[in-house]
Amino acid sequence: MILAGAFSGALIGLVLASILTNQIWLAIGTAFAAVLVALIVRRVLLRSALQLYPPPDVDLLHVVVAALIGGLAGHELAVDLREPPLSPLIGATSGLLASVLMATFAVTTYRTSKTFHH
Repeated sequence: MILAGAFSGALIGLVLASILTNQIWLAIGTAFAAVLVALIVRRVLLRSALQLYPPPDVDLLHVVVAALIGGLAGHELAVDLREPPLSPLIGATSGLLASVLMATFAVTTYRTSKTFHH
């Protein structure tokens, strides 16, 4: 999930750079898209015998929070790394941080649902 989030964030950052001129909206947009790509990759990869049962519930609130926090933090990190930051750098850092947060939400949801069922 994390590698998919970083890579897709960089690619989406390149694409959205021509549409969005505000770097903060670029960061949030790439983080949101990267979270969705990371969730799709998780779903595809975990269809094997190793799939978590029951699969963690992913709420829209988790996606929105991961995209907002990951996007804003990714933008600030990109600004700290290079001034002015390049759009792929903003996308990669935002996507990376947002997908890490989304993976954390998924694991936490799975662990708490497992705890309450036993």
